[in-house]
Amino acid sequence: MNSIDIVDITLRISEQTAASGLSFKEKLELAKLLEKLHVDVIETGYVGDAPADKVIVAAIADTVSRSIVSVPVGIDRDAIARAAEAVSRAKRPRINLVAPTSAVQMEYAYQVKPEALLQTCRELVGYCTSLCPDVEFTAEDATRSEYDFLVKVLAAALEQGAKTITLCDSAGLLLPGETAALVQNLLRDVPGLASAKLTLQCKDDLGLATANAIAAIGAGAMALKTTFNGMGACLSMEQFAHALTQREDALNAGCGLRITELQRGCKQMEALLGMNRTGRSAFSRVVGTAVAEDKLNQEGIAAGADLFTVRHKVESLGYDLEDEDMNRVYQRVLQLSEKKRVDNRDLEALVAELTRHVTPTYQLVNYVINSGQSITATACIQLDKQGEPLQAVSIGDGPIDAAFLAIEQMVGHHIELDDFQIQAVTEGREAMGDALVKLRSNGKLYPGHGLSTDIIGASIKAYLHALNKIVYEERMV
Repeated sequence: MNSIDIVDITLRISEQTAASGLSFKEKLELAKLLEKLHVDVIETGYVGDAPADKVIVAAIADTVSRSIVSVPVGIDRDAIARAAEAVSRAKRPRINLVAPTSAVQMEYAYQVKPEALLQTCRELVGYCTSLCPDVEFTAEDATRSEYDFLVKVLAAALEQGAKTITLCDSAGLLLPGETAALVQNLLRDVPGLASAKLTLQCKDDLGLATANAIAAIGAGAMALKTTFNGMGACLSMEQFAHALTQREDALNAGCGLRITELQRGCKQMEALLGMNRTGRSAFSRVVGTAVAEDKLNQEGIAAGADLFTVRHKVESLGYDLEDEDMNRVYQRVLQLSEKKRVDNRDLEALVAELTRHVTPTYQLVNYVINSGQSITATACIQLDKQGEPLQAVSIGDGPIDAAFLAIEQMVGHHIELDDFQIQAVTEGREAMGDALVKLRSNGKLYPGHGLSTDIIGASIKAYLHALNKIVYEERMV
C-alpha cells in the first residue's frame, strides 16, 4: 500500500488571509497540534524582513521533532538565505521555492519572461540545495501553464537537486479527469519525476478538491497539501482523510494521520484560529476565517492597469459601484500603482474611502469601553442622529463586539457584518490603526473605513461609515 504524505499549510495560509491574527504562542501551539496528529510536513509562513518572522520559524523548528518543517520562499536570494537560517535548527528542515509557471503569473504578476524565469529557477534551486539538503519546488498556477514550459521548469528543478515537486491548481478550475491526466503526463515526460515526491495543492472553488486529490493519487501523486477546515479554499485535511480512510483498499493508499485524534485536534485548532465565537456576537461570521486565495488575489494591480481590470477586481471583492464611484476609484488606483502594486487591502480601503460620499446620518459623539480579563466587555456609545441624541449600552464578546452591538441597538435592527479587519499603518506606540468594516444589506456590500490611534475608535468610525452608506442608499431607493 502506498503511503501518502500530508503536507499541512494552515500556518502559511493563515498569514495570507485578510484578517488572520495568530499570536506567536498560537502559531507555536498550532504547530504542536499538527505534529501530534502525525502530519508529515508542517509548512510555515514566509520569512520576511521583520525579525518576528524569523523568530517564529526558528521556534517552530526547535519545537517540532517528528514532522518536516518547510519554509516557503519566493524567487529572491535574500529571502532564501533568511529562510534557510530560520529553519536550520529543525531536525528535518526543508525549503520550498515557489515560482510562477503560467504566462499570466509570470508576465503580469512578476514581470518576467519564460526564458528568464527558467534560468532563475535553475539558479535558485541550486542555491537552495547548497543551504538545505531537502528542497521542494512549487510550480505556482501549474495547471494553467504551457505544458512544454512546465516540463522544462520541473526538469531543471530536479536536475538541480529538488526532491519534491508541487503542482498548484491556483485557479481552482481543474476537474478530476484533467488532474489525473496532468499527473500521468508529467510522470511520463519529466525525467526524474518518478523518483521524486510529486505533490498536489488543490483548490476547492468548485467543491472538487477532494475528488481531484483522489484522482491525483490514482495517477501517481504521493503527497497532498491540506489546511484545517479547508482554510483558504484549499483541500480540507478532515475531508481528505475521511475519503482516504473509507476507500484506502480501492486506492491502495493510506496516510499516517492519527485519525482517532483528528476530531479532537480539529476542535483545538478551531479554538486557536478563533472559529468558536458565540451566536450572540455582532459578528455574523468568523473574524479571521480564511478567505479563498482567488478572492484575495495576491497578484494585485500593476501600474497602467485599464479600467476593465480594476472594475473586475472590485467586483470580485463583492462591490457593485456606480460609474462615477468606479471612475473615482480607478483614478486613485492609477496614482497608487505608480508607487506600489495595489493589493486587495489597498483596493478595499480606496472603495471605502471614495464611494458614496454622503452627509452622515449617524455621527459618533462619545464612547466608553470597559474590558478586562475578569470582567465582561461593555460599551456605552453616544451618537447624534441628525440632531437627535442617542445612547446605548451593551455587553459583547470583547470591546469591539460590544460597541457594534450597542450601535445595533440604536439603529433598531441587526446588520450583517461580512468582514472586519484592523492593521497598523504607522509604527511605534502611537501607531495609527486602520479599520475596515464591510456590512451587508439586501445582498450588497458596504465598506467603511476608520483611522485612529485607538483601534476601538477606528473600528467604531469604520462601522458608522458603512452604516451611513446603507441608510443613505435605502432612503434613495
